[in-house]
Formats: sequence, C-alpha cells, structure tokens
Amino acid sequence: MSRVRPGSRLLRRQDRQELTASPAWLKVRGVSKHYGPLQVLDSVSLEVRPGELVALVGENGAGKSTLVKCIAGVLPADVGQVLLDSSPLGGGPTSRRAAGLAVVWQDLSLCDNLDGIANLFLGRERWWLHGEDDRRTEVKDLFARLGVDPGDTSRPVGMLSGGQRQLIAMARALLDNPRLLILDEPTASLGVHETRGVVRLIHRLRAEGKTILLVSHDLDEVFELADRIVVLRQGRVVETVSPREVHREDVVALMTGAEVGSTARRQLERLESLVDQLSESEPAASLPLIVSAMAAALDHDMLSLHLREGGERPGLRLAAAIGLPTGLVHAIRFLEMGEAGGPAGLAVTDERVVVVEDTRHDPFFGAMKPSAASLGALSAWAAPVAGPDGVIGAVTGFGGAVAPLTDDQRRLVALYASHAAAAIERERLLDEVTGRNRLLETLRLVLEILAGPDQLRGGLSLALVALCRGLDADAVALELPGAATLVVGVEGAPPAGTGAALSAMAAELLEKGLSGRAQRAGPGGVGAVIEVPGGRAVLSATWGTADRIGPDAVGLIGDAGRSLQLAIEREALQTAQQEADAARRSQAIQREFLIRLSHELRTPLTAIQGYVSTLRQPDVSWDGVAQNAFLDRIATESARLARLVGDLLDSSAIEAGILRLDPDWCDLALVVKAAISCLPPRAAGAVRVSEPAEVVTVWADHDRLEQVFVNLIDNAVRHTPEGTAVSVGVEPVGQGWLRICIADEGPGIPEELAARIFEPYQRGVTEASGAGLGLAIAKGIVEAHGGELRLLPAASGTIFEILLPTDPPDSTG
Repeated sequence: MSRVRPGSRLLRRQDRQELTASPAWLKVRGVSKHYGPLQVLDSVSLEVRPGELVALVGENGAGKSTLVKCIAGVLPADVGQVLLDSSPLGGGPTSRRAAGLAVVWQDLSLCDNLDGIANLFLGRERWWLHGEDDRRTEVKDLFARLGVDPGDTSRPVGMLSGGQRQLIAMARALLDNPRLLILDEPTASLGVHETRGVVRLIHRLRAEGKTILLVSHDLDEVFELADRIVVLRQGRVVETVSPREVHREDVVALMTGAEVGSTARRQLERLESLVDQLSESEPAASLPLIVSAMAAALDHDMLSLHLREGGERPGLRLAAAIGLPTGLVHAIRFLEMGEAGGPAGLAVTDERVVVVEDTRHDPFFGAMKPSAASLGALSAWAAPVAGPDGVIGAVTGFGGAVAPLTDDQRRLVALYASHAAAAIERERLLDEVTGRNRLLETLRLVLEILAGPDQLRGGLSLALVALCRGLDADAVALELPGAATLVVGVEGAPPAGTGAALSAMAAELLEKGLSGRAQRAGPGGVGAVIEVPGGRAVLSATWGTADRIGPDAVGLIGDAGRSLQLAIEREALQTAQQEADAARRSQAIQREFLIRLSHELRTPLTAIQGYVSTLRQPDVSWDGVAQNAFLDRIATESARLARLVGDLLDSSAIEAGILRLDPDWCDLALVVKAAISCLPPRAAGAVRVSEPAEVVTVWADHDRLEQVFVNLIDNAVRHTPEGTAVSVGVEPVGQGWLRICIADEGPGIPEELAARIFEPYQRGVTEASGAGLGLAIAKGIVEAHGGELRLLPAASGTIFEILLPTDPPDSTG
C-alpha cells in the first residue's frame, strides 16, 4: 500500500496538474561524460519545470556533481545538450548565469578573508555604481526579503558559522533573481539548527515560485522539499519518482540497486532513522517525528500523542497527531483523566495499554462528541508514556477497521513510547539549560557593555536593553539619586504606561529599605535597591502580569544590580581620579610657567633696572645725548620684555592646548613679505625669497604665520656672519600641501643642541645659542595649523622646513 511520507510537502491536485502541464524550462538531453576510460555519465536526461523543486539523489560516485557541472557549464559534455527554455546552451558559467542559471556549490566558493558584503558581490562587482551605504541597504533588503539572518556581514566570512556562510552563498546566487537555482548539497556540513535555517529558506523560495534543482544525500530533507526525485546510479537515471508515492527505503534501494529487506530489517532501519533524526532535530520537532515514525512502523493511518498537564483543570493535551480528520482532532484536543478521557485517559490513570476493538460498542467513547466511530475510527488503542517521575502522557491509535493490536505491535508501541518519553525529557532539560544559558549570557553581555570603552556614559542604556531582552520583560528601569529615571524596552522605547508602574515599584522597594537583595514588587515586577555614591538606586523590571516572570528573574535582577553598583562606583572613582590628575597638571603648568618667567624675564628686567639706576645717580650729570641713549636702551629692553611676556603666554597656551587661531585664506608670499618687513634693515636686506610661479593661498592665521617667519628669519640672520645670505623658498608639494624652507650658510647648530632645539627651555643654555622660547612657539603654531616644523640635516649652515596644509581641516577637496 502506498503511503505519503510523513512530514513531506504535499501539492494540491490542481498545482501538480499545472506543473505537469507546464513546459520544462531546463532540459538535459542524453548527456554523457568520460574521464579517460571511465564513463561517469551515460545518456542522462531530466527535466525541471517552472516553479518545481526536483531533487537529484544517488550514492557517492553516482555522477551527481559531474552532472551539475555539465549543466552549469563548468565541464563540457562529451555527448548531449543542455537546453534552457528550449534553447541549447553553450559557453561557460558566465553565459549560463546571464541566461538565468545560478549554482550554490557544496564548497560555497567564498573568500574567507573578505567580509559578507564583499563576498555577496564577488564576481559581479558594482562598486563604482554603489556606495558603501547603498550596498549595505541592498544587502539588508535582500536578507529581509529572504527572511534570514546571516549574522554580522561586516565580519570576514571565515569567522562566521557554517549556516551563516551557507546563507551568504545562497543570497549571492539570488542577487540577480535567477530563473533556475541549483543547490549542491546545501546542508551537508551544517548542524541541526543551521540545517533547519537553510531548509526554511528553501521553503520560502519554493513559496515564491522559484525553480530549484536540489542535489542532496539527506533523503529526509529530499522527501520534505521535493516535488520529484531523480535517482542516479552509476551515471544513469534509473528512476524518477514522487515522494508521495514511495518510501525512503524504496529510494535507497533504487540508489544502491539492492532489493528492500525483510519487515524486521525495515523496522530496524526505521528506528535507526528515527534515532538519527531525533539527534539532529530541534526538540519541538521531536514528537511529530516520533508519531510519524510510529505510524509508518505500525501501518496506522491515524495516530495521536497526548501529554499530561496540571493546573486548575488537570487532563491530557494533544501534542502531536497524524492522519486524524479535523472533527476527531477537535474532539480529542483536550481529554479528561480516567474513563471520561477514553482509552488515553484510562491508559494514563491505570498505567497500562488499553485496547478497544470496536468503538461502536465501547463505553469509553460514549462521552466523546462527535464519536470516533462516526469519523471512521472503528478501533482504538492507547499506551502510556512513562517518564522519570511517572506517566507523562499516552499514545493513541485509531483504525478504520475492527482489528485487535498484535503482540508485535504492542512491543513497537512500547518502544516508540520510550523514544517519546526520552524526547520530552530532553526538551525539558534543554529548556532548563537554555534558560540558564540565556541568563548567563545576559549577565555576560551586561558586564561586557559596562566594562567597555563607553562604560556608564554610553553603555548604560545598552546594558539595560540587554537585561530587558534576557528577562523577556516589558521594560527595565534604573532610578539613580539626583538623576532622571532611565526606562528602556526591548526595542529601546518602553511600552506606554510602564513608567508609572516602575516608579511605583521603586517607591515600594525604597520604603521597604532592603538593600542588595532582589525581590518581587508590584503586581508583576521584580526589583533591587543598590547602594551607590550619593544615595540609593533602584533597578526594576516589569512584565505586566506575575505569571510571565521567569523562575530566575529575581536572581538575575540581583546579579545585574550588583554589576551596576560596581560600575557606578568605578565611574565615580575614575571621575575623582581625573579631577585629581587635572589639578596636578594645572599645578605643574603653573610651576613651569613661574620657572620660565623667572629665567626669561631676569635679563631685560636687570638691564632696565641698571639703566634707570644709572640715570638716577645724584652725583653724575648726563648730557642730552647720553640720556637719550640710556632711554633708547630702556625702550629696547622694555620691548624685549613685552615680547618675552607674549612668548611666555603663547608657550603656556600651546602646552595647555588652548592656542587660539583666527584662520582665513592668506597669500603665503604676502605673509613672508610682511614678516621680512618687520625685521631690522640689515636683516631684511640679507633675505632672498624664491616665490612660486603662481599665487599660493593657504587657510591659516596670517598674524601667527608671520610670527613664525619673523622668528625663523631673524634667528637665521642673527646667527650668521654679516653679509651671509638667508634664503626663503615656497613650493607646493603633493595635493593640498606647501613646503617652506628657510636656509642660511652660517656655522650651523651644534649636534648636541640640534636634538633639543625645539624644547621651550633649556636650563643653562643661553638664548644666543639658539634654544629659547621662539622655536618652541613657532613649532606649536605650525602644529596648531595641522603642519610640521623640523630641522633638516645639512652639510653646512642651517635649514628649517615647514609643511602646511593648504585647505581647512574638514575640507574634502
């Protein structure tokens, strides 16, 4: 008797008729391929119609990969042809991709060192048409349409999981919306969860009408997805079958060329297959798999599984069913315990197998409306499902004819019931472990955010959102003393009305006065009071109703509260340390300023004091010429004193990082000329300026640059013999930069001084030796403009080089 494979996707009769009537879009006609004397493909022919998913199966070495390569144009066929939409295809993979054929190879063909977005556009780069934001938007829209999450696409794909890499490879193939998609073993190297994600994507593509050729060794996957199965053995197509009309073992027999074994062997194979599927499937899918396998093993069309539940109304809740009419499903959705629940209720209560050979005359079905007999269930049986702590449910089978349950069938029922009990226990344990892992992961994420570079200033909201997600709460709030309460929801903004509930909870917890311990509060919340600098803070969460609060919520709030307390205390300590560091730095700057003030101002003040004392001698008379000479010297030293005061102020501003600039567009040649005009006549006459051929403008502070040039040129003239030329050269270098060189042919700078020439103060070194404030200030002014001032090595004389950017700092020019 033919049977529909449990869990396989069934097409409506009208859909199958439409597929059968549609002309094939892909046709493979008599394709053969040899590798020397070895014939890999022998006159292979197959068809794929629009909107159809055809599975290609076969053992290793059957020729599946070679056939796919011939279709994709990677390998040329020795004989035969491939037609797309009735047109023969030639050329290689590029031309076939342009015709609407895309392949996702088993090895994925991804570059591990590139990120996900780069791999998506690999081989079809449109970088010059799309900016980075456009590419990211296109990728985001593509994955949203596909309904998948490939993880962080900005990371190298070598750091992603196998499932995420597979999703990126499939998305790359779908970028150009191909008419035919070939999937070569898409789940061969994936785990259970990742496999289900890929299968869900294939289901989605099928629902959108995508035409797919699937190559897979996983027959359960094939039976779930395929409309038709093409079996390849030793390079030949031996059969094309429908998954609705054959069993898995029939396809295995076609693949291997062996006959189907005995009934006992078939049962063992079913059990082995079930164990494999249970080990790879998600817990939620275990019970339907067991019920389906049990139905196939017992040759039953109708089977159900009920699980025991407590509460105010204890009874049995339907957990899985196969083949039951809608009316019967509705009638047994919930069953009472004992006789009122029919065979299932009695099997759970008495902990034994209950068999009803004829439901029409059995009192167990009298209370079930509508009756099972009226829905085609003439016989029934129920067996208890025993867990670690007793009976946890019952398996019920319904038959369309009056027939007892054989001894072999009873043993099979007990065997499959034990698998069901193990699956239920596994799901319970997994839920428990998953819950604990979720709590640990939440705490880890909160601690990671609070310990990150943003800490409280930028990470507090993110930490609260992570805590809200981990608790599955409606909102989480943190009320700090002297600050506004921070309230967040799972998506950042809390639901309306939760703020007032959280405020009431905080007031209640503060009134109780219990610090450091989390507890229930309000109608549906948990909170904790924590001691922080400046008072007490309250961390709270609300779920709206108490039944939504998880068993570990109180512990998680308590741990999160202690983590926040430590983070707040650390922030306060760091703030205090920064203030202390700032105070120490301020004192150091003040001391340095006073040292410089004492050192730099002593000479002009002493000179002025000496000249004034000389003029005021009561026993000496000075004529007008001598008095004017003394007054000129006093004026000169006063001007020098004013310059020194200005230099000291500039030096302090540079060290404190507060030097003010008033930039504008300047003609650099005019700035140099203005600086030369400020020099004494002897100095100005010794300068030779080499100007560029065209006007050079720079975004700078005219007066500050003039100050730099005056200092450098004056030093060059004063420290060289009279009559020695000083040259000033201006030239553009590179895009957006200027180079100014000030060179002299004097004795040069001693090597021991050259290494510290730009230091603002050298104790024990006189200004005449070239180590004063001037060069330090000039270097600070140039660097404030984003440039660089340096002393170049020279065989003779001295060369100072200035590099200046021509454009403002934020210019993209």
